[in-house]
Amino acid sequence: MLVLGFQGSPRKKGNTHFLLSNFMRAAEKLGAQTQLIEVAKQNIVPCKELIVCEKKGYCPIDDDMKHEIYALLRQAEVVVLGTPIFFYNMTAQMKALVDRCQTFWARKYIFKLKDPARKMRRGFLLSVAATKGKNLFEGLELTTKYFFDAIDASFDGSLTYREI
Repeated sequence: MLVLGFQGSPRKKGNTHFLLSNFMRAAEKLGAQTQLIEVAKQNIVPCKELIVCEKKGYCPIDDDMKHEIYALLRQAEVVVLGTPIFFYNMTAQMKALVDRCQTFWARKYIFKLKDPARKMRRGFLLSVAATKGKNLFEGLELTTKYFFDAIDASFDGSLTYREI
């Protein structure tokens, strides 16, 4: 089983890194193979709305999404997003990755292609925030749910922490 973790904080060794690293270590102890992607270190070009994904079923942008991340998302049985809150949502680096998964959405909803791993892929969200707003994680959770739907992963839960 591959557990794929996306570390969305641009800050090295911060709270998000600590939370996600502990999650990944626990998965390894349970026998999973894990891979952690430091999103801020990747070459991920933001979506340019070229519409190729909706017309041909793939993204033509030549970057780390094409050469590494798309394949890992297809292989993963568990996908974990770890991100701090930036203006009631994920970091820009993580949002670029999520937006580039429009190609999965197009393949699923326009081309009606079925991912063979769809019934087993699970998604989890880990997040920390400095403030304590009542609706602090609502925007992030909504974006995450739609991301997991696009990649054919169930949204199986979240651990979110305020005032960190």
